[in-house]
Amino acid sequence: MVEKSDAKPSWQDIQEKKINMAKERGSRVLKVNSPLGSTMFDILRQFDMAYAHFKARLGEMNGISHEEGEELMTEGREIVMAFSDYTARLSKRIRFRYYTPREIDAFMKTDHQVEESE
Repeated sequence: MVEKSDAKPSWQDIQEKKINMAKERGSRVLKVNSPLGSTMFDILRQFDMAYAHFKARLGEMNGISHEEGEELMTEGREIVMAFSDYTARLSKRIRFRYYTPREIDAFMKTDHQVEESE
């Protein structure tokens, strides 16, 4: 006889878990419309979990040094900026309105101010 803990969750249990997760602070609900979007979402979900662990280990003994952490964060920002640029170009080509996220606009303004002061 199979115990309850070994049994697969039912469809209803999975749906209930998803609904409860959507109610949590900081959660986002996204309807994925394409296979590429689904892949990107899977990567984003894993990145978000890895990033939380990264922040927890930053500066700790046997963890990640602040120097390495800064390099990783810079690389991450470059990837996000490149993806935003690509999405803007794609959207322009198909006449779809792309709204640059506020965080990217704020970073670009700060980055340009630093360049002008140098």
